[in-house]
Amino acid sequence: MPSRTTSTNAVLIAVAGLVLAGTVAAAQSDAPGALPPSPAAVTTTAWAQTPPVEPASTADPPRQEGEPVAQETAAAESAAKAEAEAAAKAKARAEAAKTAAAKAKASKAAARAAAQTWGVTKIVDGDTIWVSRDGVSRKIRLIGIDTPETGQCGFTESTRSLRGIIGGQQVRLTAGAQDDVDQYGRLLRYVDVNGVDTGLRQIKKGQAVARYDSRDGYGAHARETAYVSADAASPKAACEQASSGATSGGGSTGGSAAAWPLAGDRHPCPQSRPVKGNEDSMIAHEPGDRYYGVTNPEQCFASMSSAVAAGFRPAKV
Repeated sequence: MPSRTTSTNAVLIAVAGLVLAGTVAAAQSDAPGALPPSPAAVTTTAWAQTPPVEPASTADPPRQEGEPVAQETAAAESAAKAEAEAAAKAKARAEAAKTAAAKAKASKAAARAAAQTWGVTKIVDGDTIWVSRDGVSRKIRLIGIDTPETGQCGFTESTRSLRGIIGGQQVRLTAGAQDDVDQYGRLLRYVDVNGVDTGLRQIKKGQAVARYDSRDGYGAHARETAYVSADAASPKAACEQASSGATSGGGSTGGSAAAWPLAGDRHPCPQSRPVKGNEDSMIAHEPGDRYYGVTNPEQCFASMSSAVAAGFRPAKV
């Protein structure tokens, strides 16, 4: 029995010592200048007083299944739609600019065409006309063709043909010969009406021949190849005599020339000066004009340009 009591007392003394040591350590840690508690005491105390805390999770909150894919798809579709709209707007702007440029070009072309457009006031013969614009009149010799002269076989037909093509219409004049004017002061021009080349039409109808080009010393002109080809392929119109066919000497004309004066001419001028100038009206008439045969001239001229220089104006019909 004494040994058991002694052992029990020893245990009690040991427990009391531990409790006393913990109390002293706590008091020392709170006191100024106290030494820090031993690691064993801290660990034992912290474990006894503070429950363990689970570490905070750094993972993203859970998402619904398929949510990221749907968001990415929507963003891609939105971007594609915006890109398509931008492309459509750019295309529309380009088309608008193209249309505006085309209209501007057409307007300039129309202005240039209008600047070269003249009204036909008189058909002199099958290759010569008078035109007028803004009070200015000019005599035009068609480039690259030749038709019968006054009194020659075919004069009436070629003149009538040209009148049927361009008489009283608006025509476009285009330069293209080596020279700008001929020896008589007539402008050398191509004459086009509604896109039709008048000179080429005369050749194709057999009312004119291709001439005054590089083959006979006048220099090449821009449409020479087409004119020469058409001349080779075109039929030759039969002559219609301007008179009964008799010459002043009573012989046959042989189809090469008509008699002078012309049939029905009441007041003829010399054949070398066939243009009649009427001083009462100051109008000059050429063979083929409507009132040529009944005009009683005070003056006769070799050409209309001579009559105009003398103050006469060409007859309009």
